Amino acid sequence: MNKISYLLVLLVGIMTCLQFIPHAFMGYPAILEHIQKGEINGKATQGMQMIWIYSSIMMLLSGFWMLFLAKPIKEGQHFARVQGLLIGIGLIAFGMGCSYISGAFFNPMFFFTIQGILLVLAVTVFFKKASYKA
Repeated sequence: MNKISYLLVLLVGIMTCLQFIPHAFMGYPAILEHIQKGEINGKATQGMQMIWIYSSIMMLLSGFWMLFLAKPIKEGQHFARVQGLLIGIGLIAFGMGCSYISGAFFNPMFFFTIQGILLVLAVTVFFKKASYKA
């Protein structure tokens, strides 16, 4: 049984679902404000709105997916482990990419790097494969 892995995946899944709330309901109005001020203009206005809605929905869905993966990871299932690893690597890449773009290691998106590290630890260091008995 992978209790630590299970708890880490649950933690990251819950955090990701909760992050959807400010992202969607506070971030989107902020985007509209930037458009209204003319800071985002032209063809970028529609694209930015669409990207923001998409990223909000995907944030919520990826959080739900981690919640769905938590039990199979607890049971030591390989395919859940691979999915958790891919999501973790993706979160780390996103967070580090944002650090590179912003020029600051600790930026508002750094939290995603931490979440990715927690997921990777859950499916590597703390993970034990299920033992199947015939």
